[in-house]
Amino acid sequence: NAPSDHSLEQIIAKFIAWGILTALSYHLLAGVRHMVMDLGYWEEIKSGGLSAKLVFVLTVVLSALAGVWLW
Repeated sequence: NAPSDHSLEQIIAKFIAWGILTALSYHLLAGVRHMVMDLGYWEEIKSGGLSAKLVFVLTVVLSALAGVWLW
């Protein structure tokens, strides 16, 4: 294998790992949101929408942190 092949494989592996970490982050945050809603909080339209947006924002932050950590 040429060094460039190894570099490409490493980049692909990091991208896959980043995608998995991003998906797991979203799944964890959305799961916590769902459990909070099961307790009777954030069930109204306004607070539910805000909590959904918060999940997306936190997922982006965790995704960026995962990218920094991997690269």
